[in-house]
Amino acid sequence: MWKSEFTNVNRILIRGVNWVGDTILTYPSVQGVKELFPRARVSILIPETLIDLWKTFPYIDDIIPFQKRKGVGSIREDVRISQTMRRGRFDLAIIFPRSFRSAFQIFLARIPIRIGYQDEGRSIFLTHNIRRKQEFLHTHRVHYYRKLIEPLGNLGKTPSPQLVLRKEDRDWADHKIREMGLLDSRPLIGFNPGAAYGLAKCWPPDRFAELGQRLSERWKATVLIFGREEERAMAVRILERIGVRGVDLTGKTSLLQLAALLERCQILVTNDTGTMHVASAVGTPVVAIFGSTDPITTGPWGDGHMVIRKDVSCSPCLKRVCPMDHRCMKLITVDEVEEVVKRRLEDLNNQTPITKHQIISNNQ
Repeated sequence: MWKSEFTNVNRILIRGVNWVGDTILTYPSVQGVKELFPRARVSILIPETLIDLWKTFPYIDDIIPFQKRKGVGSIREDVRISQTMRRGRFDLAIIFPRSFRSAFQIFLARIPIRIGYQDEGRSIFLTHNIRRKQEFLHTHRVHYYRKLIEPLGNLGKTPSPQLVLRKEDRDWADHKIREMGLLDSRPLIGFNPGAAYGLAKCWPPDRFAELGQRLSERWKATVLIFGREEERAMAVRILERIGVRGVDLTGKTSLLQLAALLERCQILVTNDTGTMHVASAVGTPVVAIFGSTDPITTGPWGDGHMVIRKDVSCSPCLKRVCPMDHRCMKLITVDEVEEVVKRRLEDLNNQTPITKHQIISNNQ
C-alpha cells in the first residue's frame, strides 16, 4: 500500500525484539526485508544480551547493541543510541516490538520512514502505523511479525527460522560432550524446566525430576538440563533424582553454545521458552509442555515437534503467576510426557519422520 515510497531505500534499521524466542521467530521477516531490498544495508538494533543470535544471521550487515536500563539510565541510553543511529543515515526503520520505548528510540534517531504496530500510545512516533487486527493476534508469531513487513513489497513463501552455527560452536559442543564422557550410543535428552516469563509457564520441577529418572533408567539416557543462572537451584533438585546420568548446564553456555548442544540432543523436553525456539531452529525435535500460553501463537515452529497441553477453561491466561491452582500444568502427568518422549525416541531409532507439528490436547 505504500510501495512507491520505498523505491530509494538504501539503509534500513530494524529494531529487534527483546526476548530469545521472539528473536528466532522474527528471522523469516528479517530475511524477507533483505530479499525485498537486496542492495540495501540492513542493520539491527537489539539488547546486547541477544548479540549471539544475530552474529551468524546471514541477512543483516550490522548489529547495533544497547543496554536495557530503567529510569534515568534508560533515557540516557536511548539518547546515546540515537546518536549512533543518526550517524547511520537510515532511510527506513522497521520496529518489531510494540512497546512505547522501542518506537521512541527510533523517533529520536530522526529516521524519515518509521513502520510499526499501532499500540501503546506510540503512534505519534511512527510515520506508518500498522493496525494490530484481531486475526493477527491469533496466528503464530512468525506470521504476526511477517504481517508488519507485507506493505513493503511482495513476499514469497515464509521460510522456517534457522539458527546458523559456526564450526567453532560445533567444535565447542563436541569438546564439551567428550569432556562429559558422553560419546557413546546413549541418547542425549535436553530439559528446560524453567521459563523467563514466569512460574505459570512451568510444569512442576518434581515431574521433570521423575521423568528424568525414568528416562535415565529405562532408556539409559543422559539428561542435559539447560536454563538461566538463577534457575540452578531448580536444576540441582531435579538432578538429585536423576543421579549420575544428569548434567547441570544452567547458566554455563552462551546462546550459540546452547544452540550447538541442543543440536546434539535427540529431543528437548521443555516449557514454552526461548530455548524451545532455539532447539527448533537447529532442527532438534521438541516435546513442549504448554499451560498458560497458546501453542497456536507461540508453539515450536515446523515439523517433528509435539505439544502437550490440557483443555481447561482458564487456559491460555497469559499470566506470569497462576492466581488459581495451576491446573493447566498439574493435570499433565509424568506418564503422559514419558509416553510422548518414548514414541519420539522410537521414531528416531526407526528413522520414522514426524511430518507435522502435533498438539496432544485432552479435555478436562
